[in-house]
Amino acid sequence: MKSYSHFFRFFAGILSIAIGLSLPTLVSAQVDMSGFIRNYNAVELQPDHEILIGRNRIRIDFSKDFSQGEIFISNDIEQLYSASTDSLSYDLREAYVDLFFTNSDLRIGKQIISWGRSDGSSILDILSPNDLSEFLTQDFTDLRSGVTAISYSRYFGSNYLQIVVNPVFEPNNTPKFNTRWFPRPVVSTSLPTEIIDSKPEASLDDLQLATRFAYRSNLNIDLDLSFMYWHYPNPSYFKELQTSNNNASLKLKEKFTQSLIAGYSSSIKLSDRLFLKSESAYYSNRNFDYLSNQLQGIDLENPSPAEQAQIIQEFNQNSDGFLKERPWLISMIGLRYELFDIAISTQFFNEHIFDYNNTILQEKNFYYSTLQLQRSFARDTWEASVFGRYNYNGDDFWLNPEITYTGIDSFEASLGSQLFGGKQPVQNYGHLSFDNFDGNTFGYLKISAYF
Repeated sequence: MKSYSHFFRFFAGILSIAIGLSLPTLVSAQVDMSGFIRNYNAVELQPDHEILIGRNRIRIDFSKDFSQGEIFISNDIEQLYSASTDSLSYDLREAYVDLFFTNSDLRIGKQIISWGRSDGSSILDILSPNDLSEFLTQDFTDLRSGVTAISYSRYFGSNYLQIVVNPVFEPNNTPKFNTRWFPRPVVSTSLPTEIIDSKPEASLDDLQLATRFAYRSNLNIDLDLSFMYWHYPNPSYFKELQTSNNNASLKLKEKFTQSLIAGYSSSIKLSDRLFLKSESAYYSNRNFDYLSNQLQGIDLENPSPAEQAQIIQEFNQNSDGFLKERPWLISMIGLRYELFDIAISTQFFNEHIFDYNNTILQEKNFYYSTLQLQRSFARDTWEASVFGRYNYNGDDFWLNPEITYTGIDSFEASLGSQLFGGKQPVQNYGHLSFDNFDGNTFGYLKISAYF
């Protein structure tokens, strides 16, 4: 079945019925409104100190309680004045209906779903898409957008079971090719290269399902067990070499993989000031880049005429786009400790590829750590924080120091920077390297007024 428009119309019909049933109550009732106005400016810290982003964002949230539940709508209006003074865009961030029952509730519509406990990496938190088009030139809370889904939760005392059904796969919004935030392609070549967007056509085969059982005990232990049939939200790239008139170009076509995923996330209170948390997810398959042994022995950026002929031959004989599907495990263990007025949080991550062979460009085991320090002072009107991630395999880092003032009601101002650097990656390096963004290191000023 190539299309499931009937199913989608049925899904939309359910939402319409739910809203329709609540309209009599809504017409005669007051609607609550809240939101913020935020100005964000980012400037390169290196010459020529180019303005990366100048953005105004207005968020307006409407909510209304009624006897059976709640309706919530979140709207974003953005002016990207660094691109154009009349650059305006609108995004329906969330729009859903909550229906409450005795021991359960049902949420229907576009909603943000956040699972997991990891910072600086997504392990189980893959249900809602993220806007990575400008990478980190946005507030972290603005990166995530809603996913169209039905979410049902059944409560058993303080514990609950949540089931999520998503009829339309929504990937992360990644940076455009050849822009400053697009990561260097895994296969490094001097050939003209083109990215071909390829979001999967809607079909029942792409229906996504997720369930989570959340255990909340009185013994200082929280545990979530999760099972999903979901797409990994970032694309892999099917590689194809096209030749005409003695000219060659590399085509990279986005490919998304749906996988069975099993995972857990836990937090244990060891003392009043010390917390242990961990998280892990096993993917039945993920796509990884590879090159044949013959291609790995060639400098693809400066091949000789004989090597060019060999490259063409290798690509002509290839049918899988130089992608291998392998099971994958990503795990995290971390500690959070409160020392006087300072909160210290550190996490250690490992990504492991099963059935590994040496043609795969990603590392069999990829390690990285995060560290976060936070301190409030001056009667909590100021907060200083720093967050960092270090990749051991690539010897590269990302650092985000920030200071925030909240001494005026409904007002917040932050001054910070996003710093990138490290060792230059080798040719055909299979992982994201923050050194690729070394020239994008920037400082930012963020001012928010809430209403």
